[in-house]
Amino acid sequence: MKCNHCQFDNEPDARFCENCGEPLELSCPNCGQPVKPGTKFCRHCGFKLASVSAAPGSMPEALAQNRLAALQRAAPHKVAEKIRAQRGRSEGERKMVTALFTDIVGSTALAEQMDPEDWRDIVTGAHQRVSEVVYHYEGTIAQLLGDGVLAFFGAPIVHEDDPERAIRAALDILASIEAYERDLRAASKLSAFQMRIGLNTGLVVAGNIGSDLHMEYLAVGDTINLAARLQGAADPDTAFVSQATQRLAAALFEYEDRGRIAVKGKTEPVQVYRVLRERKGATRTRGIAGLVSPLVGRARELSALVQVLDGLRTGRGAIVSIVGEAGLGKSRLTAEWRKAAATLDPPIRWIEGRCLSFTTSAAHYLSTDVVRALCGMPAGASDAEAEASLQTCMKKYGALDADECYPFLAHLLNLKLDEAMAAKVRHLDGPARMARYAAAVQALIRAAAWLQPMLILCEDVHWADPSSVELMTRVLPVTAEVPVAFAFVTRPERDAPGWKLVTDAQELAQVGAIDIRLAPLSEEDSKQLVSNLLEVEALPAQVRQYILSKTEGNPFFVEEVIRMLIDRGGIARHATSGHWVVTGDVQKIEIPDTLHGVLSARIDRLPDEAKRALQIAAVIGRRFQVNVLEQVLREMA
Repeated sequence: MKCNHCQFDNEPDARFCENCGEPLELSCPNCGQPVKPGTKFCRHCGFKLASVSAAPGSMPEALAQNRLAALQRAAPHKVAEKIRAQRGRSEGERKMVTALFTDIVGSTALAEQMDPEDWRDIVTGAHQRVSEVVYHYEGTIAQLLGDGVLAFFGAPIVHEDDPERAIRAALDILASIEAYERDLRAASKLSAFQMRIGLNTGLVVAGNIGSDLHMEYLAVGDTINLAARLQGAADPDTAFVSQATQRLAAALFEYEDRGRIAVKGKTEPVQVYRVLRERKGATRTRGIAGLVSPLVGRARELSALVQVLDGLRTGRGAIVSIVGEAGLGKSRLTAEWRKAAATLDPPIRWIEGRCLSFTTSAAHYLSTDVVRALCGMPAGASDAEAEASLQTCMKKYGALDADECYPFLAHLLNLKLDEAMAAKVRHLDGPARMARYAAAVQALIRAAAWLQPMLILCEDVHWADPSSVELMTRVLPVTAEVPVAFAFVTRPERDAPGWKLVTDAQELAQVGAIDIRLAPLSEEDSKQLVSNLLEVEALPAQVRQYILSKTEGNPFFVEEVIRMLIDRGGIARHATSGHWVVTGDVQKIEIPDTLHGVLSARIDRLPDEAKRALQIAAVIGRRFQVNVLEQVLREMA
C-alpha cells in the first residue's frame, strides 16, 4: 500500500507507513469502517466518500478532520486553552511522547452483525469514553483510525510524568469500556465489547497546531508503529507497554512480564509488559539499584530539621518549608529526616500527604490524603474500610466530639452518611462547610498530637489543589497549641496555589517557621556523590568530567546520567578488579529519557522570548560570550 504522505511502498497489511509513521488505513467518516483508497462509496453504510476526497491525496486529512471534530469540540476548556497556548511555540520541536493506541476487538465481525448507524453510534460512544480519559490526564487525540484511537501524552502539552499519565489513562479506559460493555449488554445491543491497548515512548516531531486543536506530527523511528504493534499483540481488555514506557513508571504499577515477542518491522524481539494495576501508595523511586551514597552536601539542612524533632519532643510545634528545584534532593533530605524521627524514643509519628501533577483540580486531594493517613487508612482502602477506620479513630481519641467531627470528616472523605448526620452538612454553604472541615481536622490533629508528637509532611505542594490549600491554611494555627509540625515540600513556583502555604507560614504568630532553600551541590560535593555511587576514586577522569558537566550540581541528574552510562554500556565494572572502566564513547550518549520530561516541561513553561533565547543558546554551545547570543537574536528577529 502506497503512503499518501511520503509515497513509500508498504506491505499490503500495513496500517502505518514504515517510512514516516502516517496512518495508511482509511476509514469512513460516517460509520468508521475501513475503506480502500480511491473508493467513492462506503460498502458498509453507503456514505458518499467522494465529498471528502476531492483531490488526490487529500482523503486522509479530510477523513481525519471529519472524525476528530466532535472529540476536539469535547476537549475540556482548560485542556483546549493549554493546547492553544502551544500554537506556534512547538512546531518543529522533537518531543518525547508516550503514544497510546486503542482498538476495538473483533470490530469487523461485530459491524457485520449490526445496522451501520447502530454500529456507528456504538463506536462513537467508545471514542467518547476514550477521549474523556485522555483529556482528563491532559493528553491529546492525534488520530482516529477506523475504530482505533491514537493519543499522545507529551505533545503538545508536556508534563514530566507523561508515561505515568498514559498508563493511568490506559487502565481507566479499560475500566470505562468494561462499564460500557455492561450498558450495551443491558440494552441488548451487543453480547461482548472489548478493547485492547498498546503504549510506547519515543520521539515525534511536533508540527502545526490548527484552530481545531489538531496537531500535525512526524514520527521519529518506530514510536507510533511499535505502539500499534503492541496493541495488536495485546489480549482483549488488556494494555501492553514497551520496555521504554515501563521503566519510566516501573515503581508505580504492577506488571506481568510477557517476555520478548516478535514484532513486524523489528529485527529483534521486543520486551513487553502487561499493565495489571496501580500500585497503591507507591511513589517514584530514586537511586540506582546496587549503588548507594550517604547524604552529601546537606548536613546543615538536616541538622535544622533534626532540631524541629527535638522541639516536638518538648511540646513545641513548627512549620517547615523545604524549597528546591526538581532533582535537588528534597525527597532524599526528607527520607533522612524520617529515619532520624524513627530512631527517637519514643518515635515521632510521621504522617504523609502527597500531591500529584494531575490532581491540581481535584478538590481536597491533599486534604483527604492527610486525613486518611491520620486515621490509619491503608492505601487504596475501600469506602467500607475507610468508614471503619474513621469510626475507630473517633473511639481512640476520647477527647474528640465525635458528633461534631465525624460528619464533616466523613463528608470530606466522600463517605456515606446516615440522614441525621447528612443533615448537619447538607444545608451549609461553601464557606461554612470549609470552616467546619477545618475545625474537624484541627480537632483530630489536636487529639492525636496530645497522645504522640507528630509531623505532617506534605509532598509536592506546587501541585496542591486550591481547596486543600485553603483548608490547610485554616488548620496551621494548631501548631501553636500542640506538638505537631507541618512540613511543605515544594518547588519555587510562586504562581502555584500551594505557594500560599509557604508565605502564610512565615506570617503566623507564635509558631517557629523554618525556611530551607536547597541549592545545587558544589563541585566538590558532586564529585563526592559520583565517587560514593561508583564506590571508587579511580573513576576515569573523562567520565567524571562528563558527569559533572552534564549535571551541574543536581543530585537527581547525577544519578540518572550514571544510570544511563551503565544501561547503555558507556561504563562497566571490570571483571577481575571490580573497578569501573570506560567501555564506550560516553560523549555520544544523549540526555536520559528520565530527564526529558522534567526538562521539557520546564522549558515549555518559559515565556516565548525566553524559550526562543534558550533554544538558540543551546545551538551556540554550553559556554559563550553573551554578545554572541545578542547578535544572533538580533539577526533572527
